[in-house]
Amino acid sequence: MNKSAKSLVVAALATLLIGGSLGSARGANAVQVPDEFTITGSGFGHGVGMSQYGAQGMGLDGFTAAQILTHYYTGTTVDPVVLPVTNIRVGLLQDRTFVAVRGETIPGKTTGGAFNLVIDGGTPIPVAKGVVATFTTVKGKTEVTVGGVVKGAGLKIVLNWLKADTVINVGHGTTAAMAINDPRTSSDLGSATCIANSCSHRYRYGTLEISSGTFGDNVVDLVVVNTLRLSNEYLYGLGEVPSSWTPAAMQAQAIAGRSYAVKKYSTRSGCDCQIFATTVDQAFVGYSKEIGTSGSEWVKAVNATIVDPKTAYVVRYKDPKLSSTVEPSIISTYYSSSTGGKSQPTSEVWGSTLPYLVGVDDHWSQDPRVNNSNSAWVDTVDQASLVARLRAQGVVMADVWSMAVTGNYPSGGIKNLNISDSAGNITALTIAPGQQINPDELRGVLGTKSTYISKISPGISTVPGSIDVTPRELTSVTKVNWPTKVIAPSDYKFTGKVSPAQVGASLKLQQRVGGKWKTVSTATSNIKGSWAILWTGHTPGDHQLRITATNAKGTIKTSTQQVTMAGSLTVSSPKSAKRNSKFTVSGSVTPGYKGVAVIVERKNGNGSWRKIATVKTDAAGKWSITRTTGANSFTVSYRAKTSDSRLGVLVSTSKTTIVK
Repeated sequence: MNKSAKSLVVAALATLLIGGSLGSARGANAVQVPDEFTITGSGFGHGVGMSQYGAQGMGLDGFTAAQILTHYYTGTTVDPVVLPVTNIRVGLLQDRTFVAVRGETIPGKTTGGAFNLVIDGGTPIPVAKGVVATFTTVKGKTEVTVGGVVKGAGLKIVLNWLKADTVINVGHGTTAAMAINDPRTSSDLGSATCIANSCSHRYRYGTLEISSGTFGDNVVDLVVVNTLRLSNEYLYGLGEVPSSWTPAAMQAQAIAGRSYAVKKYSTRSGCDCQIFATTVDQAFVGYSKEIGTSGSEWVKAVNATIVDPKTAYVVRYKDPKLSSTVEPSIISTYYSSSTGGKSQPTSEVWGSTLPYLVGVDDHWSQDPRVNNSNSAWVDTVDQASLVARLRAQGVVMADVWSMAVTGNYPSGGIKNLNISDSAGNITALTIAPGQQINPDELRGVLGTKSTYISKISPGISTVPGSIDVTPRELTSVTKVNWPTKVIAPSDYKFTGKVSPAQVGASLKLQQRVGGKWKTVSTATSNIKGSWAILWTGHTPGDHQLRITATNAKGTIKTSTQQVTMAGSLTVSSPKSAKRNSKFTVSGSVTPGYKGVAVIVERKNGNGSWRKIATVKTDAAGKWSITRTTGANSFTVSYRAKTSDSRLGVLVSTSKTTIVK
């Protein structure tokens, strides 16, 4: 059934970290690591398809149910169709040892409450209102006890009732007595009084089946299935959104819920049902939805989406490439509570690409009017649980020193997560289908409501990390942005990465001076394994440089690189000038230093260069002189020179002016 071996592994590893061999290995010299991490994000759920709070926001803005649905399910239509199935089998309970039921009267009614039991298709056994029947597995069959008397046993027990004013209360427990009355839990039958907002696990429509079997595992136990009409009865009990929401939002939910259920036509071995009553599929809460606050408004919204018991509105999609004679198909209308502002396509979350489940705007999820408590949230995960959950996913780490979001999908969902241990080793995770951790699994690992994560911060308190973790040996310094041409004599930032990726590796920029290597600047690698070193105090000329990286395992070096540094000098003059006039010769230096002495030279025709002026640059590194022409026509060229120590020896290209 739904028994998870992984959950047992997580629990065992958490225990090991706290009190087992890993915990005992922590010594006085262990690096301190955060005892927990604080995670900031928004949205609730997988983020695919319709956002429920977004639908409410659209309803408040005046959109219809059809407009809401076609917004979130791209390229679809909302149509009334004859449903391919009439009834649906809803899995209420699985893996149960004892189940108890009691027939009750709907509040305010005077009749009803009785039901019949049928064992393996035999003669109906009447059970009066208020009388409790219990069920358990004995020798592979379901044994039925009514009012303390064993009535028989069979593989399948069917409960049906004739009066519309009847609800069946279903409880469960580890013993028959606890299934009937257990003060420690709300899963027992409890009080026989069903009132508004306090009427859980009651079911009004269809029939109930209680069966014994293995159902997907090796344990013989009980499942409970409610079979009822899909078009309306199932939806009356769908507890997915508040009954106080706008009619459009509730109608959109009813149509989406129906479309989703239609696609669940195959019987599933783990429950002997077609659809689970939990958020594994959709939250089916039975009669408590109808009798809750504004429940009649929800029923009204469901009824507004029905043409007749067999015909109702659904969401459909048709590939534009198909013939016009081909009917659109009902789609799987996945939905979640809310997003971080944009829905996620299936390609980001589950791998397959569906044209109607793409990322769309969902700013309504963040609209204050919808009162979404998950428009922003903060969750925490403790050190031991985090390490155990990572290991359960195959990400083996002795401890976690830091975590950082290093990339996001276009939807805003997390794509890349870097995690480092106390030795600085970085594990870079791609959060994607088919990877070690996919988006759905990440929510379980971090214990968050969604993958719309904006920030991960370490807690203030610490615990000892593992003394068994050691840094990996560095093999290379990669992606260094060595200049490929002459650069200006100003501050230059070198960047790169260490491999394998590590946080806390010591980086040095070294320059060869007088035959010896001198460290001129340092940095430390970050959570991405990246680093940045600012080179200052430089002079024009050729420089021999290298980068070294050091951790506890040793030091590695890049090859020596020659970096040439020089400023630049420009000159500008008009292409032509009139005789007996004035014009300006100007230029600039880069970097734009003030007070640079610039020598301006002139050459007439093919003559020699002659100095005509010395001028100093202004605060922006610019200079200019004024020239006067005579009565004759001629061609003159200008250039500039400087030997300022901040720029080096520079000669500009020449510019020519024709005087005519």
